[in-house]
Amino acid sequence: MAGGAYVLVRDADVLALRLRTRVLAPTKHSPSTPREAVEHFQCNRCHVVPGLDPVSARLSENCVTCHQAISAGRMDPWYKQAEVERWKRHITHLVRTPDLGSLSQRVKREWLVSWLQAPHVVRPLYGATMPRMKVGPKDAELLADFFAVTEAESAEPTQGDASAGRALYAEHACASCHYRGDFPLASLRYGAPEFHSDSSRRRAPDLGHVRDRMSLAQLRNWLTDPHRILPDTEMPTFSFTPRQVEDLAAFLREPLPKVAAAPVPRYQPRRLEREVHYPEVAQKLSRHLCFHCHSDMQRPGDQGPGNTGGFGYDGASLDMATRTGIVRGIKRDGQFRGLPDRLEDGTPRLVAALLARQGELDGHFQSGVLGMPLGLPPIPEEEIDLIYTWIEQGAPE
Repeated sequence: MAGGAYVLVRDADVLALRLRTRVLAPTKHSPSTPREAVEHFQCNRCHVVPGLDPVSARLSENCVTCHQAISAGRMDPWYKQAEVERWKRHITHLVRTPDLGSLSQRVKREWLVSWLQAPHVVRPLYGATMPRMKVGPKDAELLADFFAVTEAESAEPTQGDASAGRALYAEHACASCHYRGDFPLASLRYGAPEFHSDSSRRRAPDLGHVRDRMSLAQLRNWLTDPHRILPDTEMPTFSFTPRQVEDLAAFLREPLPKVAAAPVPRYQPRRLEREVHYPEVAQKLSRHLCFHCHSDMQRPGDQGPGNTGGFGYDGASLDMATRTGIVRGIKRDGQFRGLPDRLEDGTPRLVAALLARQGELDGHFQSGVLGMPLGLPPIPEEEIDLIYTWIEQGAPE
């Protein structure tokens, strides 16, 4: 530990060695203890989870570990180098996830419990977000207990001068990495060039959430010495004086003006005037993205949370790796529903899931529809048009 924070190694040199790790399998349908909650929601599928054995899922079941191994060139030798190089060119998201060992020093309990139930974007340029899981109030409390997040807001007012803090914010170019509630979330799409920004910008949280997310004491400690709390942070240590820390804290905790956003109508998919065939759908969407969680039913072992189950969800038996699997569709009430499996308004369920993801970035969730891709930016509208057209044309081979 360094200054009370866990220093967790996630280098591909270590994790690509096929250590005896596994996804934590839930032991109960409804968790009743903190440990059971962490197992039920499979936190180690994406994160290193301190205090658990294993702390991380194996390479084939952990997106971050796999992406790190590919990027570092540390894949097992039986993978073809040409394939590894091709994968490397496509890796943008999920190359690291937040450290959970120091979570108790960085967020308030009230915020964490609320956010786990309705996760919204905290780091706009990071791309990946916390997946929307079936976390209820009790589940969220149990997860907060496991990570020992107990911090509450005190009644102590800030002692600083917000105007002086605003000047410090400009002087130290904080906006070169951070947004402050002014990022246009509606513009984010999977594969956008913004996600190739410098690492420091991608990892930087939107400071518009500071007042809700951190207590005054936590904010002071972070501004004073961020590396003591999170050793691998790219936030510089600025050697602020105690007075400057108070001024910055006063500025960052100022309520932002509430600007009513104009309602954005849901995108209406456009049917293309040409015929769409499965290979194009596979190349641009299903075999490029979806199959990571909805894998081939013939794949041995774990077939992804969207197929055999995970993240607290029961298995939906949805195979997005093959045309046969997509056409067979999702399994509900013991039966495969098949395409197009429409909602009451006539929208194919798969298309509805792709559309729902657009609103989830800022915490707007559609009842009965889980946005896809889970935990990643929405796919571009032209790709929604593509799969909508393919479905409406009868899913041509």
